[in-house]
Amino acid sequence: MQQSAVAYFTNGRIIIAPVSRTLSGETIAADPKWFGKSAKKTVIAQAIGEALAASRTDAPDPTPDQWKRQFIPFQDEAAVKNFKTFMRDARRADIERSGATVSLTPFDNLGPNNGFEARESDIVTLVTEDTETLAVHVLALLGLRPPAMSG
Repeated sequence: MQQSAVAYFTNGRIIIAPVSRTLSGETIAADPKWFGKSAKKTVIAQAIGEALAASRTDAPDPTPDQWKRQFIPFQDEAAVKNFKTFMRDARRADIERSGATVSLTPFDNLGPNNGFEARESDIVTLVTEDTETLAVHVLALLGLRPPAMSG
């Protein structure tokens, strides 16, 4: 089963959330949790593991109003008033796990009007079930730690 999560860094906070696929095939992130940028690697590793475990493939489709409001919890976790402020210096990495293979995708911030764009050339693929290893790589992709060495 494929599991997904997203990690953001903005306004001095790391935000991690599960990403689920709805019955109609859309993806939706929900239930974000925030951590300070100096959070210990073990804390981030646990949050990544919990987010991946909470990822679903059968989430109900949100109503149009729920779609419109779905990012508000992320703004709240970042302690910002609006999406524009969230996006000011936001960094993002997606985490996709299928079995023991994990793909980490960094994104470029194109601003509040254009959102994020995957940096396909910089995708990191790991074969590991160790969430601490994932945390090291995710924190590096968010610019919070030196680049992790693959191995």
